[in-house]
Amino acid sequence: MGKILNKRDAIAYTGLDPKTFDNYFKNAEEFKCMERNGSHGRFMFSEEVLSEWKKSYAWRTINLTKADYALCLDFALAQHFRGYVLSDWGTARQREFGQKITNWVKGQLGEVAVKKFFKKEFNTEVELDFNIYGDIVPQDIIGIVRNGKMQKPRKGVGIKSSKPKSAYLILGENEINIPERRSDIYIYCRPEIPDDHLLRIAKQEIVSVVKNMPHFSKYSSDIPDFSEIPCEVSGWCWADDLEEVTSIEGQEFDGKRFVKKSGLLKKSRKDWEKLISIL
Repeated sequence: MGKILNKRDAIAYTGLDPKTFDNYFKNAEEFKCMERNGSHGRFMFSEEVLSEWKKSYAWRTINLTKADYALCLDFALAQHFRGYVLSDWGTARQREFGQKITNWVKGQLGEVAVKKFFKKEFNTEVELDFNIYGDIVPQDIIGIVRNGKMQKPRKGVGIKSSKPKSAYLILGENEINIPERRSDIYIYCRPEIPDDHLLRIAKQEIVSVVKNMPHFSKYSSDIPDFSEIPCEVSGWCWADDLEEVTSIEGQEFDGKRFVKKSGLLKKSRKDWEKLISIL
């Protein structure tokens, strides 16, 4: 048996923040703790198990560049200026500009990460659909190179993105029950897009506006530069593998959702090779 770590040391070993660590082992089943001595026993972890998780996470994580970000920001701004309304789930409250842009950019970053992941790890070229549509959006992968030619995929693929700490792939009821919106396969991604990404990309212009203001010296050295955005390509599942629920840990939904724990997604190299072979 390898080294056994307490929870504090396990968190440090994985490099995750405490909340994400808790979500991953309690809810997502990304990795498990060792058997506890009753409900009040300490959480202990196998370093070997955590090491395997880290290796898997590392090879499935793609760094996205400023050019990748620009492609996604362009899509988000096009959505905004065509007047597309984005509301919070289960409410009539419309999201403000920054929230909308972040949501759209996050979704597109996941798609770009999948494209780069397929090329980097499996030397497979796919074509994404970055066109602007109405309410019904076609599949996210619209082409795959087979025998040197770009061809239409044999299966519909939806690519979904969420925050790094999120334990579940979650789809709304309409995404599954409306045939035109449903995909055969769903890929889940977790891009680490910072909340201040718009500040980072617009840093030069913002500094030029506020540099002569009275408080500028207090924060001038704290304004971050843009840096590459890591995106974990977490795994994939068949639509029929999703579980129909009305709640998950810590969250009640206003209706039905279709979910899959991220740790139970197909994510091994063989799993990805199988996916590519059936596309």
